[in-house]
Amino acid sequence: MSGIDITPTRQRLALVFLAAALFSVLAFLAAEINSWWMTAADTSVWNWFDAHRSHKWQGDSNGIFDYIGKPVHVAIAGLVSGTLLAVKARSIMPLVVVTGAVGAGAVIEQTLKHTIGRTPGNLAQLRNESVPDWSILDSYMHSFPSGHVTGAATLFGTIAVCLGVGRNRPAKAAISSVAAIGVIVVAWLALYVRAHIFTDVIGGMVLGGALVACSAAAIVSSTRRPDGTAYDRQMRRSRSRTA
Repeated sequence: MSGIDITPTRQRLALVFLAAALFSVLAFLAAEINSWWMTAADTSVWNWFDAHRSHKWQGDSNGIFDYIGKPVHVAIAGLVSGTLLAVKARSIMPLVVVTGAVGAGAVIEQTLKHTIGRTPGNLAQLRNESVPDWSILDSYMHSFPSGHVTGAATLFGTIAVCLGVGRNRPAKAAISSVAAIGVIVVAWLALYVRAHIFTDVIGGMVLGGALVACSAAAIVSSTRRPDGTAYDRQMRRSRSRTA
């Protein structure tokens, strides 16, 4: 058998294709933002949360969501976690991956929000007696995708990717599950406190997933360099032990 390990190449290509597919899904959702089926999904989820919302819990949820959703808090979390992972791995790669993905997510979601908009007719379908102030609906005109969910997905996702380096499959699955639960909690809070509507959080998940796939591809690519860092060598040693 050839001495060239083609596994990283296949992994990298698979991750690149996954990222491309997710970006395509995001573009499709953006183009269909005012379609009947997306409006129907938003309305259905909106009505479900209205039927299950508690005023007491909503107050507590608002406070939590406002705190974790501040951009400066997400930026600090990304910088601190990336730095800690870089120190642990003795490589700058985790810091670049985490902060790069979080920063790219913020830029892309803000760009989309300024270019994609819902129509008044689309938003009017959310109006019912449960909305104390109908002016809140105006904030959904340019709220796709959710920055809160995008930030959570990129932050938790890239941390999970970096922590998964050198670990076996069950450990990677456990780490990924914790990251996914974190994203779902943020998405649920966004819907519960009416910060976003359903397709906003779906868009944030898709965008975050695409950027995490890109980050994972970058980490896999780093193992192909002959002068790899300690972080890269750690990955290669792990593969040799599990082969």
